[in-house]
Amino acid sequence: MKMLKQEIYFPIIISIHFIFWAVDLYFYKGSFMEVSSDTLLFGELTNESWKNTHRILGEVFSSWVVTVFAFNFLMATRAKWVEKLFGGLDKMYLIHRRSGVIAVVLLLLHFIVVPRDLVEFNPGKPLGFYAFILIILGVILSAVPFFKRKIPYHKWINIHKLMGSFYVLAVIHGLMVNSLIKELPITRVYVFGMSFIGIAAWFYRAFLFNLFNKKLKYTIKTVQNLGHGITEIIMKTKADKLEYSAGQFAFFNFPSISKKEQHPFTISSHPYDNELRIIIKGLGDYTNDINEKLSIGEQVLVEGPYGHFSSKYVKEQDQIWIAGGIGITPFLSLSKDLHPNKIKLFWCVYNEKEAVYKEELETISNDNPNFEFVIWSSKKSGHLTVENLNLNSYTDKAYLICGPKSLKDNMTNQLIQKNVSKKYIYDEEFAFR
Repeated sequence: MKMLKQEIYFPIIISIHFIFWAVDLYFYKGSFMEVSSDTLLFGELTNESWKNTHRILGEVFSSWVVTVFAFNFLMATRAKWVEKLFGGLDKMYLIHRRSGVIAVVLLLLHFIVVPRDLVEFNPGKPLGFYAFILIILGVILSAVPFFKRKIPYHKWINIHKLMGSFYVLAVIHGLMVNSLIKELPITRVYVFGMSFIGIAAWFYRAFLFNLFNKKLKYTIKTVQNLGHGITEIIMKTKADKLEYSAGQFAFFNFPSISKKEQHPFTISSHPYDNELRIIIKGLGDYTNDINEKLSIGEQVLVEGPYGHFSSKYVKEQDQIWIAGGIGITPFLSLSKDLHPNKIKLFWCVYNEKEAVYKEELETISNDNPNFEFVIWSSKKSGHLTVENLNLNSYTDKAYLICGPKSLKDNMTNQLIQKNVSKKYIYDEEFAFR
């Protein structure tokens, strides 16, 4: 099944719109006119036909906004079939973030270009303006790095959830005002159909999600500070266990810290283990000194699993695994899988002291002749390059990379220069926010 990566997703969204609009406009024989309208920057339109570029472009932009946001709300449901379509929740959320920014640009273009009817007052007009302002503010607060750093996660996520109500206002605006979209049968069904899907997806995520998504109850068995800002948490349960594959992650809620907040952490235990292990690096208010905030015996709520970062999708090839810092977490689980192919893991750290799971991985390597483990110290040897992988051939292997964006981008670009196809390079996104 072809995954909808962003290189495929955005062209599909654009092409579908062009096809529907082109077919509808070609066969349109209606009499829609700008009797008396004005635009923000291009003056007034009087007795202009529907063929004026302001009307067509303005409504094409608005239809894109409606459908892009609708898909974004669909992604936010975390539905398994949607995740499978996009090749993992992490990839889906990356597209989700970028789509939100693109939608705002399109919304601005719509506001600037689209003609406004001056003949009669329509309550949909001020409603559209309010929706425009609220959506712009919502996306700025949700997507601009400055605000993401300054706003605490629990407040940021609440602001993000309000986007659905702003979207509802925008859809109501579209239903109330006169528009060319209403005259075009295919485009009308598509745009308002996507509007309904978007609203339904937002309503489900905001009000019904917790009713249909079972959270498993675990209790903390051990909390260990491993140094270097790293905390290991091992959990156990007497009830249903989480069913997951090596390399996947889940959302964890620690009620003693916050009853509502949940955060994604990679599962570093193996599916055959009786206990659940996660490893957390202190990277913010929630995760800093988390070992001091949790106690043995406390309850943990677990939702998942998610993610497609697993060697099971590429088991027909020998593999090179590259981890950067805390990006080792999925590989701790994956390394315990039995592979008929050869695996070579590079763990990139500043110095060897930061490699707190060195002994565990060395034990696995000693027991499995197909698994090789290398610690790469940037302090000692500089940053890892593809030449440091010591490969005779690059194109007959798959590459799994997890770590900081700089590491992923650098290694990916270097591998592509070695003629490695992108389809053989798999990575895991760190940041969902």
